[in-house]
Amino acid sequence: MKNIKRIATPALLALAIAGLTACGQDRNDADTAPGVPDTSAADPAAQPPGATDPAFGDSQATPEEAAALGALNAINEHEIAAGEQALAKGVTGVTADYARLMIDQHTQNRTQTSAFGPDEQAQDAQAQRQKGEQERATLDQLDGEAYRKAYVDAMVKGHTEALEALDQKLIPAATREDVRQHLTTTREHVAQHLEQARALQSGTSGQ
Repeated sequence: MKNIKRIATPALLALAIAGLTACGQDRNDADTAPGVPDTSAADPAAQPPGATDPAFGDSQATPEEAAALGALNAINEHEIAAGEQALAKGVTGVTADYARLMIDQHTQNRTQTSAFGPDEQAQDAQAQRQKGEQERATLDQLDGEAYRKAYVDAMVKGHTEALEALDQKLIPAATREDVRQHLTTTREHVAQHLEQARALQSGTSGQ
């Protein structure tokens, strides 16, 4: 694990994660209050056309591409649900900030991904969804510090696996250029989420 510079206070971590762009979407930093992650509803004008324009991505997806998009949305759904679970379990400080960030950014990515016509019932999507449900059921048995630690460990593991899936299956399955661009941009932000989770895991970002 690479060394990550110690962040002295939760406020500074909030400043760091607030600067992250949403998965698959750039943010306008000028509209974000310093030090506060922007969890407000996305501005439709700032989103890629696929998030608001039904005509975007109308070209026919191959079964492989649709299945890849379905698997990505299953990952999004798990990250959203896990973040909601973490907040319900009462995590605080920078861990709570991270959970809110996951809810916000994976919700936006799910909206954008859905514009490309994912196959939500594809075998890989269903397997990914079942895996997420099992992981959350395991986490749900824990409370307090044990839960917080397990949640952070799950975020490191889950985002590592998401990067592998994007590199090995999802991006290679893209046949449309706009879909490939979306998946490539998604990968960049998943990598950023992983670095943030590793900082939490190592304790360099507080709790």
